[in-house]
Amino acid sequence: MADLVSQLKKRVKASPLAKFIPSPASTTKNLKDVFVGLASIPSREHSLEQVVNSLLPQVAGLGVYLNNWQTVPSFLKHPKIQVARSQDHGDVRDNGKFFFIDKTNATFYATVDDDIAYPKNYISTLVGYQQMLGGTYAVGVHASVYPPVIKKLLRQRYLWHFAFEAPSLLPVDMIGTGTLLFERAYWQLEYSEIQTPGMADVWFAVAAKKRDFGLWVIPREAGWMATIEQEDSESNLFNEGRLDDSVQVKALSEAKIGSTRRSLLEQVVRVPKLGSAFSIQDADALAIAANKLSIPELQEEEFRLFDYALAIHKRESNKNMDARLLELLDKYVQFLLRRASGRIYANDIDFETDYKAMLKEVGLANLPVFAARDWDYLKLA
Repeated sequence: MADLVSQLKKRVKASPLAKFIPSPASTTKNLKDVFVGLASIPSREHSLEQVVNSLLPQVAGLGVYLNNWQTVPSFLKHPKIQVARSQDHGDVRDNGKFFFIDKTNATFYATVDDDIAYPKNYISTLVGYQQMLGGTYAVGVHASVYPPVIKKLLRQRYLWHFAFEAPSLLPVDMIGTGTLLFERAYWQLEYSEIQTPGMADVWFAVAAKKRDFGLWVIPREAGWMATIEQEDSESNLFNEGRLDDSVQVKALSEAKIGSTRRSLLEQVVRVPKLGSAFSIQDADALAIAANKLSIPELQEEEFRLFDYALAIHKRESNKNMDARLLELLDKYVQFLLRRASGRIYANDIDFETDYKAMLKEVGLANLPVFAARDWDYLKLA
């Protein structure tokens, strides 16, 4: 198993963001019909200004909750910006990101941090992936998967950090609320659901679980987002969570948050577009996360829950699939499920060899999305 994990990590790390990842869906909705909420403290005035300047052109409105600021900085005096202050509403820490949830009519609500550098296409990218998935799903860049039984908040998770590459669009258990976007009308989220201050990520995960709504991490290249360095970097919510995470763990456990390989794959097959595009790279990324958390392997008798659905999604989305690929499709889906489950058999090596040869015979230009992504990931060029 250790050799398998090492092999998969090398492949994922070596592969750039696949240019064949399903592109965000076209939508008739205004990509700028987004309201962004964030909370800030006085020591981050410089980085807050950077965040505001980068996001304001991308959105319809922006709400800034100022915790313990003596004055409102001049750069927040803008017709698109709403300001709330702790002097009027209390020091609610990171909960302030959600303070404006019922103070906007925007289609989408996003929450951000005051210490992250956001790219010019940040909002449109998140909206695109959210629309690809559908109304009830939330998307983010900084996200984690947990095992079924959670004992530690930060040390017992698989994290996709916002500053690093993520090769796949995958289901997760928690999204960092510095990188979150969702559609307001479906969620009907209330500010009161974000309870004890200092753990907004946890409360949003609990809200998602209560609704049975999916959370997804989006694919991106390394460096697409970056941290704005702070002098007060030692005094933050991350370090507090390392010292005492009992309240957070209790909330997650009571909500029964945590994943199995089966629950992760169930979320994939619920979305036909993702089932159609699910590739070797996605299976490996899922396996790496599950293996790190010691999540038990998918049993072969569970394969039948997914193999038919994955094969149908791929056939339905690719009506003109080459006959040679179509002939291998059922075996290919079984191969994917074994990789996702952490099981690699000797005959899988033989199958991969035959599959590579077949892809070369068919040619890149004639491959459906999942197979074209495999071509790129397996470095057949």
